Amino acid sequence: MKTHKLNQLLQSLILANALLLSVIGFAQQQELLQSVQKEVKFRLENDSATTDEYVLYTTGRMRNFYKDHNYKLMWFNKSNRKELIRILEDAYNEGLNPADYHLDHIKNLEQQVEGGNQQTELLASLELLMSDATVLYASHLIWGKVDQSKIRKGWDINQNPEPEGIDALFEQYKYNENLPAFFESLKPGHFMYIELRKGLKRYREIAQNGGWPTIPEGQTLKKGMTDPRVAIVRNYFKVTGDLPGSTTAENPGLFDEELEKAVKAFQFRHNLTQDGAIGKGTLGQMNVPVEKRIDMIRINMERARWVMHQLPSDFLVVNIAGFNVRRLQDGKIIYYSNVIVGKRFHESPIFKGKMTYIEINPTWTLPYSIATKETLPKLKNNPNYLAEKHMVIMDRSGKILDPSTIDFSQYSTRRFPFTIRQEPGPNNALGQVKFMFPNKYSVYLHDTPARSLFSREARAFSHGCIRLEKKWELLMSLMNQPEVWNMDKINEILKSGKTTRINLPNPIDILILYWTAGADTEDRLFFNKDVYNRDEVVLKALNAPLSL
Repeated sequence: MKTHKLNQLLQSLILANALLLSVIGFAQQQELLQSVQKEVKFRLENDSATTDEYVLYTTGRMRNFYKDHNYKLMWFNKSNRKELIRILEDAYNEGLNPADYHLDHIKNLEQQVEGGNQQTELLASLELLMSDATVLYASHLIWGKVDQSKIRKGWDINQNPEPEGIDALFEQYKYNENLPAFFESLKPGHFMYIELRKGLKRYREIAQNGGWPTIPEGQTLKKGMTDPRVAIVRNYFKVTGDLPGSTTAENPGLFDEELEKAVKAFQFRHNLTQDGAIGKGTLGQMNVPVEKRIDMIRINMERARWVMHQLPSDFLVVNIAGFNVRRLQDGKIIYYSNVIVGKRFHESPIFKGKMTYIEINPTWTLPYSIATKETLPKLKNNPNYLAEKHMVIMDRSGKILDPSTIDFSQYSTRRFPFTIRQEPGPNNALGQVKFMFPNKYSVYLHDTPARSLFSREARAFSHGCIRLEKKWELLMSLMNQPEVWNMDKINEILKSGKTTRINLPNPIDILILYWTAGADTEDRLFFNKDVYNRDEVVLKALNAPLSL
């Protein structure tokens, strides 16, 4: 009985002592918290947040945030810190560099805290570093790390707007202990970004496993041939996924029908002519190292962060590097066409517009640069050139002039007070129709009499405008009135020869973009040649350390 009472007494003493220690511990924690709060406030108010050991990049944003929230600490709780560290590590899977978000420094300070270091200065540094990392990483997910408009001319798309109430949203997720959901909400939700991220992981795994085999040069490989290289090609396509990994062949060196299908699948994904043969062009693309493809995926994930946050449900998108245009409606491709884009030094600009009307039987007013640099020399050599090309020449008031009365030898690129216009007809440079979205570049989609160029793999031939292969399919898709807008109606207008304007019942957004890598929802990655050499500068900026 005495022993039982003694045990009860000892347990009561232990409980009381634990309670006392808990109260003391809580009081000490509160005292430490208040001390760290004061230190954080002092550093932010006195512009001393950045030290010789580290640089903070968002002190202005942090100063306002902490002031608005009475300097409440964001990262005093250990579980929040651990969660953020895992999130920052995951930046690698977004094609970003976790080192940009102080990860090594944060881990070092966290290790010291776990070792018992509870110094106010250290905890204040950890608090500020983690908040700076949060703002940086969030901004890179919303706007991208790279400022596309500053690294090279020709990208003219406004920066994404900041998500409404982002600070309140962050607080909500943080105090609900759901930080991953907060950062996930900042990423582009479009399927292409999601699938590129999956592809990045898959290609990094391929790289870790040694990459894909290099195919030796030699004669073009075709179905029916037997060649020692065919076995290597089989292994290659199993690595890339164009040939199922379970595929077996009685004669691995025989180029059979199944392998031909794999070649065509690869050619389709790399925007090559799908002839099923491995010639010089296909071989060159096959032998691009996986590390290069990884870079291309990262570059285009960055481009996706620039433009894919708030896409409309129905829009047109031209991919300059892919030489194509699509209409996407609720995430589905309902129209596709090959296009011809601007050649080097006449690059098609990258911008967003609103298509509002269509013209059948259009006229073409020559831009001043084309009129003076290309047409004027021909006029000097051939007085009948304008008549041959069904063109008229006008003075500045719009009066049509007789070209035989003009001495073109006295004019130059600096002095040419005329306007040249090509009249409607089968030889008009704009073809039979143009699709208008008014913009400062005078760029639009149009038909072309040079239809044979659409069969080329590389289609950069224009002065900047976008030449369209499936012209009438686009018109009928946009008008969406098959009982009215069909080929009978179109042929009737064409026969009239009159320039006819058709206002779209629903104007549609159009994006002229540049993608050298893309993805679909079937786990396929697509790659295009960098026709304008835009990738290198993006990759360099993406890999560069942050600077103020």
